[in-house]
Amino acid sequence: MLEQYERMLRTEEDLSPVTIRNYLSDLRQFAAWCESVWKQGREEEPAFAPEVISTPTLTDYRTYLQQILHLKPNSVNRSLISLKRYFAWLMSTGQIKHDPAKVVKLVGEELSLPRHLDDQEEQALVAAVTETGSVRDRAIIVLMLHTGLRARELCTLSRAQVRLGKRSGTITVLGKRNKYREVPLNATVRAALEAYDTSLKKPSSDPTPLFLSEKKHARLTERGLGYIVKKYAERAHVRDVSPH
Repeated sequence: MLEQYERMLRTEEDLSPVTIRNYLSDLRQFAAWCESVWKQGREEEPAFAPEVISTPTLTDYRTYLQQILHLKPNSVNRSLISLKRYFAWLMSTGQIKHDPAKVVKLVGEELSLPRHLDDQEEQALVAAVTETGSVRDRAIIVLMLHTGLRARELCTLSRAQVRLGKRSGTITVLGKRNKYREVPLNATVRAALEAYDTSLKKPSSDPTPLFLSEKKHARLTERGLGYIVKKYAERAHVRDVSPH
């Protein structure tokens, strides 16, 4: 079926050769992954069969791209879009009875504060959250500005990962490829975290999330973090602070 799909892309779609090559590469990678999964525990070599693909198979593949291959969100989404296009074509040509890719969601982009903010913009952003926000929001903004943590890294922090001393401090961050690294905290960040919660000054093994959602009292999500950043950026009249 891939050969038939390739002929359709080359003859019926107004696409560049590079775009077609990317679509086919994404599909072949997915087919190879499916065959490797199906082969487990079998002696015979399984062949890729799109008619047996289910939505859970596609979400498992999305997880594989994120957690095993450690692809960036835009790369994961490109692959998912290629698959969505392929299965929609199979449906339109009557080759499958159900489109398993239709309900599969794309992944969110990672968020970090732009590092190109100048000193005046940083001061305005901190002033906005200091004057109009909560101590939690101030701790979040200051932490992101001074450490460059990604949204996912910040949102997954637990209290046990924070170590605050009188003259030093660190946060242990789980980053890419499941590797831990220690991020030093300067006096400004330590003061903001202590103002947020004085108990952080004591070493702890508490797995409770460092930052909680104010409404649901659950771990702060990346979407919630994006809202916080945008809110204070608007109040500070700082432009171009958006998820990326």
